Amino acid sequence: MILLFVFVGIGAVVLVLGVAGFAAFRMSQRARSTAVAPVSASPGRATALPPVSRHVPHHPRSILDGCSDDDVSAIAEGIDGAISVGAPLYNSGNFAGCYHLYEGTAADVERKLSASCVGPGRALEAGRTRAASLGDPSAQAWAMRDAFDGLVEVIERAPR
Repeated sequence: MILLFVFVGIGAVVLVLGVAGFAAFRMSQRARSTAVAPVSASPGRATALPPVSRHVPHHPRSILDGCSDDDVSAIAEGIDGAISVGAPLYNSGNFAGCYHLYEGTAADVERKLSASCVGPGRALEAGRTRAASLGDPSAQAWAMRDAFDGLVEVIERAPR
């Protein structure tokens, strides 16, 4: 009888983690598919956004070595939240606001990571450094988005 309760308990934990993982995956997919829409200069008239040059890093899965499930969740949730707010800011023409939101989120996620989760922290720091070296707020926002997308991509490839 006790064994039955153990198996039911384990099954419930696996189910909850599976649902939470799927939800996090769907949120990241939604955030990554956020389209860049034209900025509306005035009602009925759209202005094109600046051209974008993407430089999304491709990280090896080993970048997540030393990261706990909580670390990976903090990364995914932080990025998802930032993109869900930052993309509309960018699309409305507030490039500097988007950049500062992304930069602040990256710094916040870095602080939340455990000491053993160094790879993603370094990737976020590299993204912040690259963005800060650019003079244009639009390019800065996209540099941060590239850093985010590189981490989301490696999290999606990592075994669960």
